[in-house]
Amino acid sequence: MKKFYEYMTIIMATIGTLCMVGAVGAIDGGYNGIPMNDNWLLCGQLALLGIASYGLALYSQILYSEAK
Repeated sequence: MKKFYEYMTIIMATIGTLCMVGAVGAIDGGYNGIPMNDNWLLCGQLALLGIASYGLALYSQILYSEAK
């Protein structure tokens, strides 16, 4: 079961990081002729999903430390 918790920690932290990058990309300002992105709703959704993923990663670390 410890291997499962270890892999879940890695997967959830990766998903959280990708969601945070996506949230920033959703509201990225325009540059070099590329129009500005104004997807604030997408930014909020990805940010909340990223925070939840980080929380689950922390929780799986706690379960990993308590597993035998």
